Order: sequence, then structure tokens, then C-alpha cells
Amino acid sequence: MQSELNVIADAINSVQEVATEDVPPTANPVPLEAYLRPDVPATPLTQAEALSGAPLAEDGMFVAPRILGEE
Repeated sequence: MQSELNVIADAINSVQEVATEDVPPTANPVPLEAYLRPDVPATPLTQAEALSGAPLAEDGMFVAPRILGEE
């Protein structure tokens, strides 16, 4: 195992020896753009509309199965 750790340490040392002074830390060869739609204000759903597609609702809330032994 010691020889494997030495190989890893040598690899890390060789990476640290690379000349990176003139390289910006976040260089990317492809320009990144956010492809998001603009926010458009809209009327929110009513509680009844939000619950209309739920398989199960009770007292105006979604009903989901219990998880992790909750009571």
C-alpha cells in the first residue's frame, strides 16, 4: 500500500509543478450562457387548483405516504 501512496503523491507533485501563473482559474474554451426564460409574473394557482391533480388530499393539503418510520 505504501508504494501505491507514493505513486499518488508523485502524481500530485507533478500536477503542482505545471506552470499555471498565466492561466485564469476558471478558463473554459466554450462560452457559457444561461438559457433561461425571462421571469414573467403570473397569477398563482388557488389551493383547489393546486390540489386538483393530487392523487390524495385532505384538509386542503397533499397527502403523502409516511417515510422513515414517522408517525
